[in-house]
Amino acid sequence: MNKNFWLNKAQEWPICALAPMDGYTDSPYRQVVKEIAPNTVVFSEFYSADGLVHSKELQKKALTHNQKEYPLIIQIFWKDPEKFRDAAQIIESYGITWIDINMGCPAKKVVKSGHGSSLMIQRETAFKIVEEMSKAVSIPISVKTRLGWENHELLIDFCKWLQDAWANLVTVHWRTYKQAFTGQANFEWIYELKKHLNIPVICNGDILNYDDGIKKMNNLDGFMIGRASFGNPWCFLPWDYTPTLTEIIQTIKKHGDLLWEMKWKKWMLEARKHLVQYLHSFPWVKEYRTNLVHVESPEEIHDILNRIEKEHSELLNMRIKSSTKESYETAWWCEC
Repeated sequence: MNKNFWLNKAQEWPICALAPMDGYTDSPYRQVVKEIAPNTVVFSEFYSADGLVHSKELQKKALTHNQKEYPLIIQIFWKDPEKFRDAAQIIESYGITWIDINMGCPAKKVVKSGHGSSLMIQRETAFKIVEEMSKAVSIPISVKTRLGWENHELLIDFCKWLQDAWANLVTVHWRTYKQAFTGQANFEWIYELKKHLNIPVICNGDILNYDDGIKKMNNLDGFMIGRASFGNPWCFLPWDYTPTLTEIIQTIKKHGDLLWEMKWKKWMLEARKHLVQYLHSFPWVKEYRTNLVHVESPEEIHDILNRIEKEHSELLNMRIKSSTKESYETAWWCEC
């Protein structure tokens, strides 16, 4: 594969991506997003490079995917260049489109272990990771990072060095490590960064939908949507698309069936976490949502949704804009 994947103008442009989010962007969710918005580029939740090297079970869980998900990016984290290199070779063997390195997660337990955002202040290690992976595989290597540790002052130099180590794309979340998930969005330093790089640059952080991403990307090559997509995979469509109640119900059924098909024993908790998000914009759904968080089979999901269709048939063509407030409050921690 051409490592300059996104410099090929035959690819969809700008890049609109589903952000990697721990505990959310699994294969079923990625498939739901791709079915609704086929041009979306989907990133996986992050996986340990060390775990992938040593666990066949994790390899199967993380790397088994559907062809509909292409182009598919698997995100990994760790701190040892050799483990990253070995994990990259395993990922490539599964036919994945490219690999993304997590250098931005601000979770304390991740940073304390020398992973995620800590790589921004362990630069030699960070560059060695990219270099080792780039030499080991033929697929592209990208990096997702933050504006900086305490401020933006080293962002440009850091990303130029990543480029020199053969990173093929960089995604920058507009917050610093110290900000974690606080502050008001300001992409100005990411726009400035783009002027100094020859590789694609994507912005990330508090982007609500496709139209909002277009407004915020400025001179960049694309944008990522993360938490705003919970219960609203239609956010990846242009023109601020609002689904009908019928579309929402059909998508919940599809998502529930995929979770059951791919996860089985772990399906129940996964389904409850995902599916209640879809209905939060409707004022009359409290009882149904309460029922959804107790489901134990896909049949129960279908029964609850069939009740909605029967009891609220006059509303099936109703469109209510999704509110992102609840998603942000319940899952502030998950973005990788």
